[in-house]
Amino acid sequence: MNSDLVLKVVGIVRQKLKEQELQPKENQLTIEQILNQAGISGLGPQPMAEFRAEIYHSLGLGLCQDGELRQALQMFTFDYDVFRVSELRYYFPGDLEAEIFSNLNELGYVLKTLVGEQEPVWRPKFMQRQTVQKKLAGRKRIGSAEYIAYLSYKPTPPVNKTVKH
Repeated sequence: MNSDLVLKVVGIVRQKLKEQELQPKENQLTIEQILNQAGISGLGPQPMAEFRAEIYHSLGLGLCQDGELRQALQMFTFDYDVFRVSELRYYFPGDLEAEIFSNLNELGYVLKTLVGEQEPVWRPKFMQRQTVQKKLAGRKRIGSAEYIAYLSYKPTPPVNKTVKH
């Protein structure tokens, strides 16, 4: 991603989080809502998840401790043997994409694009495509309602107040 853009958006997120410190918890916006208000939308689930990851990483949030990423990924793959990139990013919001990629490859996972899916899917190397599709179809999407809303956010189009005669 464009590092200048990421730095500008990180500044916006930091400022909004600082402004909200005195507000009650229920009135505070999440980082995802701040990103949507800043104009981050409509990129597709994987780019939205990766952009969010860069923001989290820049803020130092959602990172695994040194040396614990591989073990955390092993536990994640035990619970979910097939998963989309954005679902993985829900549980690993701030870790670097390259580190996740290399660890999953070492664990015997490959990233493949499936027909009918909006984003690539991580799956064990020798699992058949039909099995992958059945497993994805047989469970709910991983992530909170707020996170899923962030991934699919589309801003409301501006209302044209120009009156034509």
